[in-house]
Amino acid sequence: MKLLIIAATHGNELLGIKLYQFLLAQHSALLESIDFVIGNPRAYAAHKRYIQSDLNRSYQSNGARYEEQRAREILRYIDTTKPDIILDMHTTTCKQPNCLIVGNLEDTALRRFLRASHIKTVLEVKSLNDIASAVTNVVGYEVPNDHITLELLNHITNDLRRFVRGTRGAVTKDVYHMVDKIYKKDVTTREADGFVNFKMNKKLGFVPIMTGENSYKKQTNYLGFKASAPEKITIDK
Repeated sequence: MKLLIIAATHGNELLGIKLYQFLLAQHSALLESIDFVIGNPRAYAAHKRYIQSDLNRSYQSNGARYEEQRAREILRYIDTTKPDIILDMHTTTCKQPNCLIVGNLEDTALRRFLRASHIKTVLEVKSLNDIASAVTNVVGYEVPNDHITLELLNHITNDLRRFVRGTRGAVTKDVYHMVDKIYKKDVTTREADGFVNFKMNKKLGFVPIMTGENSYKKQTNYLGFKASAPEKITIDK
């Protein structure tokens, strides 16, 4: 099985970079099965989220901005190399559990990776013109910045190893299904201050996801995402 790991889709998010450094330091045999790409090299060099536009919202665009062109380059590379699974590595400033993000639960290789991973929290999202809107075999890691430790990097390495070998990690998952964005105009400041990520807000009737993310608060008209109550599923094949 061949993996493509996309690091620094957002140039200031370093989970993928640190994972690559960790695997190199370990002289890991897994490197034979893994290909690494820096998603947004200019933003990474500049220590910025992006240069002209969000790469994670550029995969269905025909525009000429840097990230839109870079998205097309990445898709051409995927078409040429044909990895079995693509891992898009992200960090967040918000308080939440480590989670995996998918666009579907049907892809065979995707299910194999979910089955291999130690992470139990899964978010199924609607297309936002991210890479999963262009290819189906994508799993995103979303990890709070302060969760990146050697222990976590070792756990992720074991996820990769189990995927390659076809063995199991945590097969029972709590799956949250995204239903919409949380628009700033629809909630009061007091309501927003009461959000707890991945916990049902009974008053508003949804589970808030990724609220408190600085980039959403500053650069968009929404605060995060709405999800339904979690569905516990077992991925046994």
